[in-house]
Amino acid sequence: MTMASVLQKVISFVYFAIVARNIGAVDTGKYFFALSFTTIFVVFVDMGLTNVLVREGAKIKEKIQDYFSSILLVKLFLGLLSFVAVFIIINFLGYELETKTLVYVSAITMLFDSLHLSLYGTLRAFGNLKFEALGIMVSQALTFILGTFFLFSKFPLIYLMYAFLIPSFLNVVYASSIVIFKYHLKFVPKYDKKILKYIIPIVIPFALAAIFGRIYSFSDSILLSKLAGDEVLGWYSIPSKIAYALNFVPLALVAALYPKFSEYYAHNKEKLSFAFHQSIKYLLVVALPFVVIVFLLSEDIIVYLFKTEYLNSVLPLKILMVGVIFAYLNFIFGSVLNACDRQKTQTTLIGIMMIINIVLNLLLIPSLGAVGASIAALVGNFGMFALSLFFISKFNKFDFSFLNKLFLQLFVTLFVMYAITWLIDIYFGFIVALFVGGLTYLLMLFVTRTITKKQILEMMRLTSK
Repeated sequence: MTMASVLQKVISFVYFAIVARNIGAVDTGKYFFALSFTTIFVVFVDMGLTNVLVREGAKIKEKIQDYFSSILLVKLFLGLLSFVAVFIIINFLGYELETKTLVYVSAITMLFDSLHLSLYGTLRAFGNLKFEALGIMVSQALTFILGTFFLFSKFPLIYLMYAFLIPSFLNVVYASSIVIFKYHLKFVPKYDKKILKYIIPIVIPFALAAIFGRIYSFSDSILLSKLAGDEVLGWYSIPSKIAYALNFVPLALVAALYPKFSEYYAHNKEKLSFAFHQSIKYLLVVALPFVVIVFLLSEDIIVYLFKTEYLNSVLPLKILMVGVIFAYLNFIFGSVLNACDRQKTQTTLIGIMMIINIVLNLLLIPSLGAVGASIAALVGNFGMFALSLFFISKFNKFDFSFLNKLFLQLFVTLFVMYAITWLIDIYFGFIVALFVGGLTYLLMLFVTRTITKKQILEMMRLTSK
């Protein structure tokens, strides 16, 4: 799953870079707005139902069919309502016809995305991630192929949305065939009063958390579009996309660990604590070098990949990179809270930070534009980190000796990497600096014993299964 997520994010980022370089900041703003706007509404189709499907299905696998059929029925109803809501709201906001058309096509894609999300949720409940891994890789590759063909063939902007729609539909066909033929589940919606009565009280906190989280994540793009215009949103879309591209680490880790957190909370608290601490370690070990290098070489990266037209993206990128550290840890913390029946706490925290984030955006965007949106995101991510940490400590004891040692090892490792990367960038350019910085980091992991040969062998043994 990690390998698939890496490839998917790399392909997605390269594709976005090609698009942004060729269509300019204004059209990039329209394109990014359409995707951000409909992404908010995806959550109203799912409403946290997939999270419940994974968590409850992982506990009692014999009930997966019942959960899946009932959830499918609910999602078909919610999907129709969400599409109507997208249509009404985008027309109410008064956007031009081109932008509205982009949103309409993206909204259809939203329905397919939500459907294959739950299909893959059943596979996660069974503990199988390989089919989802293959699906996301192939889907993203197909988007890249179609999108670049449409782009260089000078097709209208709307065709870039078709490049998402077609692979999303094929992903549903692929995922449903796995669910039906390998796991012998029936792809039929079903009204089961008993099941719905059980899952609806559970899903309400998940639904609210998902809604708050989605608004929290994408409200900045909507507000930038209305308060600062498409060009400023185009500048902000670059650092936002780079930060999102690095999400492969926490997303893959949470995909694998969330069912286990749920299982361990029910049956083995000691294993829960161990898995929690190890997840923090490996998340930071893999994610931090990307964050530090992107922060250090942000101007070089922006100019090289996106042209000087996007120089106003550099400072927002630096600010977002600092916030990314806390955002990634929040993936783990949120997963633990949800898996350990603290979904109400998680929902409350996200709701609080959503309100703070929107208020900060409204205050900062008019005067600071993309920089203001980045500052709001940083404050929100740190606030969520601090509050989550406080509540997790109430039921899961922290091993501070383990964490203190880890932070010291990583500080030394990253300091050496930063210094060498900085020097190499001055004398040899950022491409060489990227390569040397990466090698330095890997070497320092072993020098500081952050990672040992024994751990590498153990990881290979575990993943080979």
